[in-house]
Amino acid sequence: MHSNLPVIPIFIPLLFAAITILFRKRVAFQRLLTLIATSLTLGFSIYNIFMVNKHKILILEMGNWISPFGITLTLDGLNSILVTTSGVVFLATLFYSFKTIDKIRELSFFYPGFLLIMVGINGAFTTGDIFNLFVFYEILLMSSYLLLLVGINKEQLKSSISYVLMNVFAGSLFVISIGYLYTIVGSLNMAYISQTISNMSDRRGLYLVGAVMIFVFCMKGALFPLFTWMNRSYAAPPISVSVIFGALLTKVGLYSIIRTYGLFYYESSFIKSYLLILGLVSIIAGCIGAIYQKNLKQIVIFNIVISLGVMVCGTATLNSFGLKGALFYAVNDILLKAALFIVVGLIIYVSGVKYLKKCGLINQYPALPWIYFIIVLSLAGVPPFSGFYGKALIIKGLVLDNNIFIASIVALSGLVVFYSLIKIFLNIFYDNINKNLILRPLPKNILIPLISLVVIALIIGISSNILDDLFNKSIQMILNPKEYIDLILRKGA
Repeated sequence: MHSNLPVIPIFIPLLFAAITILFRKRVAFQRLLTLIATSLTLGFSIYNIFMVNKHKILILEMGNWISPFGITLTLDGLNSILVTTSGVVFLATLFYSFKTIDKIRELSFFYPGFLLIMVGINGAFTTGDIFNLFVFYEILLMSSYLLLLVGINKEQLKSSISYVLMNVFAGSLFVISIGYLYTIVGSLNMAYISQTISNMSDRRGLYLVGAVMIFVFCMKGALFPLFTWMNRSYAAPPISVSVIFGALLTKVGLYSIIRTYGLFYYESSFIKSYLLILGLVSIIAGCIGAIYQKNLKQIVIFNIVISLGVMVCGTATLNSFGLKGALFYAVNDILLKAALFIVVGLIIYVSGVKYLKKCGLINQYPALPWIYFIIVLSLAGVPPFSGFYGKALIIKGLVLDNNIFIASIVALSGLVVFYSLIKIFLNIFYDNINKNLILRPLPKNILIPLISLVVIALIIGISSNILDDLFNKSIQMILNPKEYIDLILRKGA
């Protein structure tokens, strides 16, 4: 179905970002504008899911230039779910920011940066054009530089250097690979590229370009050994920024892998093996780091590496179980990694503690540790919590693909996730109270965004059977690229 709906989650935050810049010193008005923009974007994103479920795909050809000649925006089941999940996290993060972000950062273009990174993420999820994927990457990266450097201190400055250098290098490789792809295929439209590749007899050059392109996505998604920049870059900024970085930016890299692998390289055993190896070593490296880390933020960051490895392994199978499991797991991970960062932020806010230390916070804040405990069970994949169904599907997909060893590592990674996160519960929350700590009260209503994220994740887990049909439809365009090509290039019209 041809519609203007795909551009709305991009246009709304872009418009409001431009308006908020005009009111730099009016913080209350910036807050209101950002809240309106985020709420409207989420509302339209939810509506788009219903429209996609009805029409399979929503297509917007910018300037009425017919594909593959113009810029195309598309919404199918896969990206409409990711855009909506991102909207939930943005809204929760915004409420958390209202309570915790300091005035200096609010006066330093925090809210325009917040909205612009939403533009970049939604655009990257929505574009049907490989070059505009690069453009939206640059938008989200430029806005992430702004958020990273807001209220800059020495630690942030040091961490930003590796982040900027990594993205400059990755961006250069991406442009080069796009150039080679255009030289071979003659178009930048993803559907047309997929159609052309399927008719080519010699694809060796394409697979080399694909390896470089996926290498770039793995850098942006922070898979091993390309994740080392993330440890400092995600740990240094305020928690409000870390939530967006940790929960969402890495998933843009994952989505790019799913989309390009499913459209361009689905017949390549080389690319498949490449992804499986990267996913496996990421799980192992993440597990080692999560076990040995003492810094609260770093424990969460290494858990991000584990989850990304699990999802990439599920994606590499390119069967219905692995892909559906990766999508379920991604939705769960976006919501709960955001919640996890918020809990760590609240620990630091009330106690100033950044490392594992006996604090006994359960006596002063009885609700917070039990919310955290539910998050731990979900992320570890304990049934019936939301992380279980996605991981079970990924394991089944790997077993059907005869990757028994990787399936075993994926299953065992849940134990490491539980162990690494339960350390925080036992030390920070449950152990005897530390009388030397000077504790601050929690800001009023600060638990609302945290509880909202956890409740939504729990509902998804409990309703997994009900949502199964929606998620099955969501992966069909990846499993059946010909249908995607026909709809985009109007072959079925």
